[in-house]
Order: sequence, then C-alpha cells, then structure tokens
Amino acid sequence: MEKMKSAGIIAEYNPFHNGHQYHVEETRKQTGADVIIAVMSGNFTQRGEMAIADKWTRAELAVGGGVDLVLELPTVAACNHAAVFAQSGVNILQNLGADFISFGSECGSLELLQSVADKLKDNNSVLEASMEKSLKEGLSWPRARQEAMKEFLTEEETSVLAEPNNILALEYLKYMDSARPATVRREGTGYHEMEARGKFASASFIRQQITAGEDVSSLMPQILPETCTDTNGKDDVLFRLAVQKILTMTSEKLDAVSAGDAGLGNNAKKIIRNCRSLDELAEKLKSKRYTRTRVQRFIMQILLGITRDDVNQRKDYVRVLAANEKGSRYLKQVKKAEICKLPIITNINKDLQHAPEIQDTIEKDILASDIWNLAAGRDLYKYSDFVECVRIFRQTP
Repeated sequence: MEKMKSAGIIAEYNPFHNGHQYHVEETRKQTGADVIIAVMSGNFTQRGEMAIADKWTRAELAVGGGVDLVLELPTVAACNHAAVFAQSGVNILQNLGADFISFGSECGSLELLQSVADKLKDNNSVLEASMEKSLKEGLSWPRARQEAMKEFLTEEETSVLAEPNNILALEYLKYMDSARPATVRREGTGYHEMEARGKFASASFIRQQITAGEDVSSLMPQILPETCTDTNGKDDVLFRLAVQKILTMTSEKLDAVSAGDAGLGNNAKKIIRNCRSLDELAEKLKSKRYTRTRVQRFIMQILLGITRDDVNQRKDYVRVLAANEKGSRYLKQVKKAEICKLPIITNINKDLQHAPEIQDTIEKDILASDIWNLAAGRDLYKYSDFVECVRIFRQTP
C-alpha cells in the first residue's frame, strides 16, 4: 500500500478554537495531505500554565475539529522555551514520516521566515556575544535580543521577531530536514489580543471568557465539557505546592531547574514568605533578565521537577492521545514500514515495559497529569495516565 501523504502540526490547542480549525483545513489544502498529525502539549503549556482542560479532552476535541492523529509532546519539552519545544515536536513528526510540517505565522511568508532563520543560524555566535554584553549593561532580555539582531537583519526581518508565532516558526525551520515547511497566515485577532473578531479569537481571550462563565460557542467548533473547566481554586493549590517545594529545596537545586539560573533560586527562597499567590510570586521574580513567561515556566518546572539534565537527556517518543480511523491506519503504516526510530506508546501499562530508555522522561507526563488532577479537584486514580486510554473515533462517512 502506498504511504499516505501526511502533514504535521505542533500545537497546544488550549483550547481548540476556530483559528486552529482554519489552520488544519488550510494545511490540508496547501499540502494535499491525506492525514493531519498534531503533536500537542499535555497538561501544562509552554508559558508555564496549567492547561484549561486535560490533554485527553483537548486531543478529543482536536480530532473533532479535523485532526486525524493527536500525540503528546513530552512535558519536559512542552513546558520549556521555544527551541526545546520545537526540537522535540519536529523530531517526533519527522520520525513519523511527516511529509510537511505546517505552522501558523503572523507574516505568512515562508520565504521571509526562511531568510531570517538562515541568518540567525549563520550569526549565532555574534548574537550570543552581543546579547550577553547588552544584558550586562542592564537591557531587558527581549530588548537585548532585538538590538543584537539589528546587526545582521534588515528592518523587515527584525519586525518578524516581534510576533510569537513567527518566533516559533523560526525554531521549527531550524530543526526541520526531512519534512517540508508550510505556513498558514494567522487570521483574525493577534496572539494576545483580548477581543473577538467575527468567529476568530485568541486562545487567551477564550480562556478568559470561559473562566468568567461567558458563552464562547461561536468561537469554537466544540465546547469544552464543564467538568474539565470547573477548576476554581486551582491556582491556590498550585501556589501551595510551589511554596512547599521552594521552602524545602536548596537554592542550588532551584537554580538547576531548567528555566533557573544562578541567583534565581536564592531570590525565590527570599521572597516566598511574602507572597500570597502564583501571580504575586511571578511578578516579584520577574526582572529585566527574567521575563514573566520564563518565571512562570520556572515555577511550574519546580513543581514538575524538570531540571536542565532532564531536558538535555530527554528521550522523545510517540505517545498517542487520540485518533480517528484514518489516523489509526496511518500509524499502522508507520509501524509496518519500521520508519519510526522512537518508541510508540499506545498503552502506557504495556508499552513502557519495552522502552526503559524513556522512563525518566515519560514520568514527567505522569506527574503533570497527577498535579493537574490534584489542582482541578479530580480523582487521582480515575484520571491518571495509567487508567486513561487513547480516544479512538470512527471516521465520519
């Protein structure tokens, strides 16, 4: 049987909305793909936040929105900076034989993005040296990066780096070799824009509306079940867990956390008794050198025990969360052709026994689910990774 043409997407779907569905549909049109594969963040996101719904539910809604096969991006990569996030996602998709990797971008120009990606790669040493100098002079990290890039990028190319989806796109391009790139221009509102435009709105706005109890049915193909989003008090639970960790860990161990750095752990220990919430803790740790997003990741990585060693020594795998019949058929093709060099996990209780090399990495996924369920007030056994199973759906005729 001839291999089905496939296109991969790396996403968070937090939650899956009309903009995501548009991306899936446009990707299928652009690439002519038979199968759309999504590698999706699990229960914690790249910004260091608890996802609005558990990974199984979000994967199920993604299939309902047009994705054929949904895989989990390992937590150590999902709750990390852009380079790690992209590298693992691209590695998983290319191991699955993805012909294309499609990503959203604000500029919508593959040529422009590729030009910037090439220049960043060729001038990496210049960039790092210039940034280090600027940081010592007191510039914030984003400003230092922007000033350093002016040395070798045009004004148009520099402007590309002002948008979050463009930045991730550059990271995807950096790690792609066997798959071909495709980009879909972001439609409607911006990444952080807190209003809807027609049927499109940012995930941030939709999460805010859901939390406030507002109707978002016009902005999503399917609505999240109330049992997934009724997580009042979750931040308080996470904060109390963070307090316990920071009080009991040494400054050195806190600095060894993936997003940590010399002095950040000591600062956390100094201020923790004067903080009353996650938001206050993040605000007090934020500085010119450490952005709010990095600090949020730092706090969540403390909870999840994600160190730099965990990230550097991580082993990727293909962990299936949901699929329709077409996605299941494609996965069988991949297994039969033996093109995937990564372990394929469809049943964690059985498959993990044959892949001891991924034990340490996948344990972070298991812990992330436990902490998410604890914060959401859900039964730890019933909703654990050892009980939850792959969602399989019949293909719509």
